[in-house]
Amino acid sequence: MNSTRTRSHSRSTFLSLAIVAALMTSASTGAAMRHLKLLRSFPAADTTLTSSPDAVRLWFSEATELPATKIEVKTQTGAAVMTAAPTRTADKGAPAVAMFKSPLTAGRYTVTWKAMSKDGHVVNGTIAFTVGGTK
Repeated sequence: MNSTRTRSHSRSTFLSLAIVAALMTSASTGAAMRHLKLLRSFPAADTTLTSSPDAVRLWFSEATELPATKIEVKTQTGAAVMTAAPTRTADKGAPAVAMFKSPLTAGRYTVTWKAMSKDGHVVNGTIAFTVGGTK
């Protein structure tokens, strides 16, 4: 009878360890799925605006580390467009905003961005938009 009790205890211990391992895997998978991602932008990718926007706005799935957030804009010839350093209000879900120092002229622009979440996950991407139709 003692060996039956030992086998039952071993199975119970094994089952408990398996449940703990499954929960830990589930928790780490859930954290990985919450990684930072771009939700939307203004100007939106591949759109044509009739006039110059005042800024580039990027909405992320979670707050970014603002000092590590970079937003660069270039003309179709590769010239840099002057923007202010990205800012964000304290409102939940507020976008990172890079204000233009002067209005954009007609043409195609490329926005290259990089952002980092509080857990150190870095994401980046590129979007393009056009002002005033194509040249």
